[in-house]
Amino acid sequence: MSVSRLSELRSRYGLGTRLMQVAVLGILLVGLHTRNVGVVVNAALALGTTVLPAVLERDYRIELDARFTLWITLAVFLHTLGMLWFYGEVWWYDRLTHTVSAAVVATLGYVVARAIDEHSAAVSLPDRFLFVYVLVFTLGLGVFWEILEFGTTLGASALGFEPVLTQYGLADTLGDLLFDTVGAVLAATVATERVADAVDTLRRRLDRHDGDDDSPLRSVAHERAGVVSLDAVVSHDRTNARRSWTVVGFLALVAVGGVLAGSILLATLVATVVALALVPPVAYRDRRATLPWELLLIAALPVFGDVFAQPWLAATPLIYVAVAAVALVVAVELHIFTTVRMPPTFAVLFVVVTTMAVAGVWAVGRWLVDLTLGTHFLLDPALTGDEIETRLMWEFVHAAAAGLFAGVLFEWRFRRG
Repeated sequence: MSVSRLSELRSRYGLGTRLMQVAVLGILLVGLHTRNVGVVVNAALALGTTVLPAVLERDYRIELDARFTLWITLAVFLHTLGMLWFYGEVWWYDRLTHTVSAAVVATLGYVVARAIDEHSAAVSLPDRFLFVYVLVFTLGLGVFWEILEFGTTLGASALGFEPVLTQYGLADTLGDLLFDTVGAVLAATVATERVADAVDTLRRRLDRHDGDDDSPLRSVAHERAGVVSLDAVVSHDRTNARRSWTVVGFLALVAVGGVLAGSILLATLVATVVALALVPPVAYRDRRATLPWELLLIAALPVFGDVFAQPWLAATPLIYVAVAAVALVVAVELHIFTTVRMPPTFAVLFVVVTTMAVAGVWAVGRWLVDLTLGTHFLLDPALTGDEIETRLMWEFVHAAAAGLFAGVLFEWRFRRG
């Protein structure tokens, strides 16, 4: 493509961006005129988002492709427009905005991760892993967005205000997460190839500030002094090995018992944890090469609660703490036994978003199975749609809280050594 043709296209993309900025400003004025708080807040945030690419380029020298800037502006414009009328009246409009927004979020996640990968020798994110990471990152933030909508709805109801963000029912919430996945897949397969300039400029900025200890991405991109590397998580200590094998043996018995009792789902989940625990001793050919017994115990807490009839151990928050522990095991084993390389802080961030993503996938999976097979994993006939949605939202809140708690716990453990 000639330079003149490229310049012409950039001008057109820039014109499209500016026109949508004017439209968002117009929607903001409409919201002020009608005193619609939801429209005003969303339009103001959207307008701020549309100028963010220019601020990044001016102040941080991070150049975004004009097409990507147009894409970001389109996403926030469609969302702001929906607040006027479309969300409540056009059934497919919310699906469109979530697909476009999820694609933008996925692309931003890709840009940051790829720039860190190219900048730091401590990080290696092969394309296959990066594809999965983009999906997990987007779904995790999708769950977080649903929590924000739920929280603002509760807060607005308690204070007697109109909610800034609105939920339109259980099908809307789960459909949003489903189309978040669609947007993430589109971005991971197509759009990521079109943001090479943004990746390159962010990587160069990281290179220039490599010695800056205050950089928010420094701890993510590098191993830090006094922090245990993921390589050291697998222990060769005899005492740890005895305790770890005790936990693994218990879980193996539970898996066998589940198969005999016909609880195939439980047996499969427990067997997955057992298989992950067996990877280090098999790979090292050393039965003392085991994961920390405390980590395996955390992953097994819901199983203990079920076997020993202690419901509090199988409560939703602890289930998701166990999910976070399994996510950390996966991160550690990817780091040690594959070409993936992650500093501890990156692994902790991966654990947090993975925990929330698992909650989203589990919710959508139960919903689709119930709709297809007539089961009642999620759609309990004894509850109303609003009651089911409220229960699901609290499950998401528990998943997010558990992920953050586990992240803080793991980060402290890495610092402590």
